[in-house]
Amino acid sequence: MEIIPFGAKDIDNILQKEPNRAEFLPFGAILLDRNGVILKYNAAEGLIVGRSASDTMAKNFFNDVAPCSKGKRMHSEFLRFARSGQINVMLDYEFDYKMKATRVRIHMKSTPDGQQCWMFIKRL
Repeated sequence: MEIIPFGAKDIDNILQKEPNRAEFLPFGAILLDRNGVILKYNAAEGLIVGRSASDTMAKNFFNDVAPCSKGKRMHSEFLRFARSGQINVMLDYEFDYKMKATRVRIHMKSTPDGQQCWMFIKRL
């Protein structure tokens, strides 16, 4: 199995064909619906922020899991995705909600059908 690098242009297509590969990524991966509800939360993300998938599944990312991001650029980009169904943006952020401040790079990428958004997260 080839390693999918962070920021890969076709990562959305790869994960559409093989959704279980998200668990083997060497960086965090969170799949959100257009309302911001978490549909998938991989183990690597749990290690980055110290939370398990079971603690985050079916919760709203911006209200319940990372309220520190609400009103910031990440949230604004997500709201654009929620309206249009399309996103492919990379940005730097610092998570600090209920954890030690951690600088990360986030790649937000819509799924091919435009109904969901992947957030790929890598520590800086």
